[in-house]
Amino acid sequence: MKKIYCISLILATSLAFTSCVKEEDDIFGKTAAERLNEASDLYSGRLMASHNGWAMQLYPTTQNEYPYGNGYLLLCRFNADHSVNVSMDNVFSNNQYAEDTSLWEVITDNGPVLSFNSYNKCLHAFSDPYDLSFTGDENQANNETGTGAEGDYEFIIVDAPEDASYMMLKGKKRGTYNLLTPIEEGVQYADYLADVKAFQNKMFAANAPTFNVFHLGDSLYKMTGANDGIPNIYPYDGDEIIDESFNAFLITKRGDSYYLRFRDEVDENVQEFVYKPEEDIFQSEAYPNYFIEGDNPLRFFSNTLGNASFKWVVYEQSDKTAPMFQTLASQLEATSSKNVKIALEQVLISTLADRIVLQVAYTSKVAKQGTLHKQFYYAFNAETSGDALKLTYVEPTGKNTEEISASGNALNTFSALNEIISFLGQNLRVDGADTRFNLNNVKLISSSDADAWINVKAN
Repeated sequence: MKKIYCISLILATSLAFTSCVKEEDDIFGKTAAERLNEASDLYSGRLMASHNGWAMQLYPTTQNEYPYGNGYLLLCRFNADHSVNVSMDNVFSNNQYAEDTSLWEVITDNGPVLSFNSYNKCLHAFSDPYDLSFTGDENQANNETGTGAEGDYEFIIVDAPEDASYMMLKGKKRGTYNLLTPIEEGVQYADYLADVKAFQNKMFAANAPTFNVFHLGDSLYKMTGANDGIPNIYPYDGDEIIDESFNAFLITKRGDSYYLRFRDEVDENVQEFVYKPEEDIFQSEAYPNYFIEGDNPLRFFSNTLGNASFKWVVYEQSDKTAPMFQTLASQLEATSSKNVKIALEQVLISTLADRIVLQVAYTSKVAKQGTLHKQFYYAFNAETSGDALKLTYVEPTGKNTEEISASGNALNTFSALNEIISFLGQNLRVDGADTRFNLNNVKLISSSDADAWINVKAN
């Protein structure tokens, strides 16, 4: 797959100069100085046209390495007194909300140029030639003294439509395209940044255990490492190193919708995708058969069964399944005596001695002896058929003879255990509990009753 590129925007404003003022007047009717002032006023007005400012998608460079090639979301409000308020929340602000006010001006230099012409700790953090304290690793820090993040503080205004629906800027030195979209009236900058940050962390979590799938019509690609903002996108059956293609992106919000947009360079066809919560996908509005989705939850969850590194803890149940677990807790507690207090600790699906097991963990608090942690184990075989998973109960199992016996006896003692085993033994649909983009949390749903489900999380 070629790199995902975007819009090659085309506004080349050139001003002609001659040595003869009279000839210039005849051709243009206005002096060069007058035309320059008009251009400055025109684009200054368009910057101020979005009264609550702009969400600026800033890319310091076109590199593919963190943090120089990453995108950064800055919120900018251009005021009539030529002050500008800039806010951000990213690694350059120690991942905390930061804001600063400085000056701006539209100057003319072979075209209109937006210049942040006094120091702004947010905007200039990307162009300051200082060492970045957060790069490198514990063994060796990178030293960027003299270059910093290599970004710009002056931007050529490439496109600025009269309706203020967007603006496109191009870094004067680095040549990166930086899209501005208007921020709705009443939106608070700190709230906007926190909202977008939370959404991105949810969808592209650093510890997400799987990949995403990129559909370009009939062609499929894997998208890995999206959590750092520069994912590797390569053919689904390809090699992530041989076929690597790194593509930086940013998340923004307009109205109630979240947008994922790849860094602008050349081709707009696979540029921007809007999140569709009903389908749990990012979809191109221009090309509906271009979309990004999470991994197949059934494929992923089935592959983790039998993998000792995964333990799936039941953490939430629907109204129809919660009574089973509540009853189990009550039944266990009812076996307590004056000197021994029994309590349900957790229920999980894990691997024990190469067997898939339902593990019911409980505590036994013995007077003057402390708390003992005990378990019942029930073994299963797993099989998939179509889009369903079925866990077939085999027999009680355990680490030793005593636990095997206890597990078998518990089935006769606690009716709720049999209900839980029966629930797992039916055809189950598997989905992301929150989103398929992050399968740390998985939902197991009865194929016959969508209202009967349990959520499990990787532990």
